[in-house]
Amino acid sequence: MRRSLLAIPALFLLLNGCSPRPTPVASAVSLVASRPPYDPTLFPKTMAFHEKRLKETPKSAINLNFLAADYNQLCRETGDIADTFRAEQLARRSLKIRTNHNEAAYYLLAQSLFTQHRFRESMEIGKKMAARAPEDLQAAYLIVENQTELGDYAEAEKTMRGTHPHLNDPFGMALRARLLEMNGQPEAALTQLERARDAAAQNIDIPCENLAWFCMRVGDLQAALGRVQPAEKSYQEALTLFPNDQRTLTALTRLSAARGDWAATLTWGQKAANIVPTPEVVALLGDAYRAQGKTPEAEAQLALLETMHHLDRAQGGAYDRQRALYLADHDRNLDEALLLARKELTVRHDIYAYDTLAWVCCKKGLYAEAQKAIDVALARNQQDAKLLYHAGMIAAKRGDKPKAKQYLTQALAINAYFLPLAPAQARSVLNTLGG
Repeated sequence: MRRSLLAIPALFLLLNGCSPRPTPVASAVSLVASRPPYDPTLFPKTMAFHEKRLKETPKSAINLNFLAADYNQLCRETGDIADTFRAEQLARRSLKIRTNHNEAAYYLLAQSLFTQHRFRESMEIGKKMAARAPEDLQAAYLIVENQTELGDYAEAEKTMRGTHPHLNDPFGMALRARLLEMNGQPEAALTQLERARDAAAQNIDIPCENLAWFCMRVGDLQAALGRVQPAEKSYQEALTLFPNDQRTLTALTRLSAARGDWAATLTWGQKAANIVPTPEVVALLGDAYRAQGKTPEAEAQLALLETMHHLDRAQGGAYDRQRALYLADHDRNLDEALLLARKELTVRHDIYAYDTLAWVCCKKGLYAEAQKAIDVALARNQQDAKLLYHAGMIAAKRGDKPKAKQYLTQALAINAYFLPLAPAQARSVLNTLGG
């Protein structure tokens, strides 16, 4: 699942200014309690109101924009990709009515395209908006987001440097953190994200559900660094702000599975699935049931996963990467996994697309192709334990014992809980290598 800055609604930024006012950094923890509690009835009421208004004035561009923003928000909250197609249709209807002075519709359209992994189309909108208004931060951020997903890291950094006057903008800091992460600087990225979270917490105009995204992202980086207790605390902070956040519930499911806490995996996973059963959650539930010896329940999750895959293919394949990795991790349908991994590289060239291809090729016995792909994935000095684990396993298969020991040792040193079962496999291989 992407950790996108586009999680922040475009319409919110347009109505409140692209650069939230900078304030002194403070602890986000202390500000959780000071905010009004999240009201789960508010968003459905708001959406119903916007639907009613649109029925009354079907040719109102602004009412189309409000409802498009609602559907993009609904997709972020639930993970249901169908909602972003509805947002796209509404934004396009708005632009048919009016193109001048309708920046909100362009950004809402760009959001929906981004979620559908139509990154180049989304970026073109950002470039057009930047050409119209060079000082528009949101256009710059949109371009950076898409450049990062496409693997154009040097261009993303160049675009980001153009926003330097807004160093205290929490959204800009979050993007800088992402680029630091991609450049193999997770500690610096975490520091930047903590600053972004604290700056967002100080800005009372940022809603609870958006502040929760910053807390979740801090948790993601803490988890990637193997700091499971701080990560769990950050995720709990996010849920305090926004109890129905499917993304944070999924993150807690993932963290529990990585720790081998299968009971907690089922608890968090079922809560996430009750909102929307995404492929990642269903796969983790299946692993948890199988680890507990509950084979019928595990097979039911597998059957559901196959049904979801067919639906995802009909909607454009937004979960192709997850599917390829799942099949490789479980040694299932490797021919399909290879097709999906190669297809991903036609959509984007980020380090994780190359890592996915490397891991699938390794499982298929295509070790030369696997090595070539993992070399690209690690070219930016990546410090992601999952990538290093894949590199170590590929090296072991190729008979390169020194490299295998180096990468596997490094992966475990960074994060002993980077995936379910994989750390134990890494230790087993190290033992056979004398590590």
